[in-house]
Amino acid sequence: MDAAIEEGVDVLSISMSYSNGSVPFFDDVFALGAFRAIQKGIFVSCSAGNGGPSPNTVTNAAPWILTVGASTIDREIRATVELGNNVELYGQSLFQPEGFHSKQLPLVDPASNGESAAFCEKGSLKNIDVKGKIVICQASFPEWRIFQGQEVKDNGGAGMILINGVEDGDTIIPDAHVLPASCLGYKDGLLVKGYLNSTSSPTAAISFQGTLIGKSKIAPQVASFSSRGPSLLSPGILKPDIIGPGVNILAAWAESVDNGGVSIDEATNPFNVISGTSMSCPHLSGVAALIKSAHPDWSPAAIKSAILTTAYTADLNGNPISTEQNVSATVFDRGSGHVHTLRALNPGLVYDIEPDDYIPYLCGLGYSEQQVRYIVQRKVNCSTPTLIPGAQLNYPTFSMVLGAGDQMTYTRTVTNVGRPFSTYISKVLSPQGVAVKVMPSVIRFKDLNDKASYTVTFTRLENVTRSSIIGQGSLVWNSIGDDGYKVVSTIAVVFV
Repeated sequence: MDAAIEEGVDVLSISMSYSNGSVPFFDDVFALGAFRAIQKGIFVSCSAGNGGPSPNTVTNAAPWILTVGASTIDREIRATVELGNNVELYGQSLFQPEGFHSKQLPLVDPASNGESAAFCEKGSLKNIDVKGKIVICQASFPEWRIFQGQEVKDNGGAGMILINGVEDGDTIIPDAHVLPASCLGYKDGLLVKGYLNSTSSPTAAISFQGTLIGKSKIAPQVASFSSRGPSLLSPGILKPDIIGPGVNILAAWAESVDNGGVSIDEATNPFNVISGTSMSCPHLSGVAALIKSAHPDWSPAAIKSAILTTAYTADLNGNPISTEQNVSATVFDRGSGHVHTLRALNPGLVYDIEPDDYIPYLCGLGYSEQQVRYIVQRKVNCSTPTLIPGAQLNYPTFSMVLGAGDQMTYTRTVTNVGRPFSTYISKVLSPQGVAVKVMPSVIRFKDLNDKASYTVTFTRLENVTRSSIIGQGSLVWNSIGDDGYKVVSTIAVVFV
């Protein structure tokens, strides 16, 4: 990172993180390097981590970093499973043979022989009759799934149906299998098991349709592995910030990579299909580079603001973006939403933050002056600035913890980057159980780069029945006239 900073790059894309999000910023090499980068005007995008879907797993949560979660895309590499009862289930596979003859074959589930056989682990099928049959295997970790197919093939199996566990839900990751195979989501897997138990002679066939685009209308969907908030280090900052394409991404591949001894095309192919927040992070880095190219004078914080306030929160069906369980994603799953590149290039307003603005925030975290100095690389006096919680930073989102009867007021300042002589009116979608008041409710700008400040007061309402310990909403500044600017700040609340 130091070398890149010295070279004067515009954007740093870091597809790395710690295994958990509990490393304090002064001990976090990515947070430290990123702060030095933003001091030089360099934008930093980092992976949110692959610890999902469990909560509090988000990494790279420093507020000066764009923390990127992963979403699915509307491209499938389809492998259809047709059950003997004529039910078709759409799975995916990188095994896509030309001229493959699909036919109904006996279907067998070795799960009754124990957990090892259920996962088709090495040596687990040697005493089970799978010859000439399609074998059901519980999907293991992505890096082990090719070995599962190898076990089926070594014992004479003709094909394999991988079924996601409940945690992976409908996030399907295709693999370059060694035999005809299809990976199905959890709910479709239940249909397969139900059919298997309904007949004495179950059969299935697998057919391959290659790459299909636009068929998956529930995209984008939060990937099962994408790490979730809230951040344990700084609950006053909503993390992850954003989601972007991170499932089944065509990527360059080092030909010398050892793939575990299984002879597959990946070993010699310069390209591969990869999933992870390591894939979504560079997508957002590219978006940041486009914005930087269009607006070379914008700070890293302004670029981040443009990305967050223009994100969208609906899938291709017009429904709220969902998780791998096909339930609406929370703000701690998807952050501000899914990146919208074109809108981010022209956001109307931005929330800017200077590097020194983080000092009272870092002191407010309880860090010693020496620890803060290690981050900002200069002497600080934590008794001089007024200490502030994370939610008081001029961040483009709001995140807070509200106890019974709590009331919190935060100040934000926006900069006009849209048009001169513009007027914006606020509109609030209040979180359930919270009253939100914005003052003033109308802001006006005469010139470009003019600034305007406003306050937002959040009051927890008493005797309100809530459906969750999480509240979410939004504050939107809508421009008057033909500009059509819609500047959205996501609101996240944790009730205690």
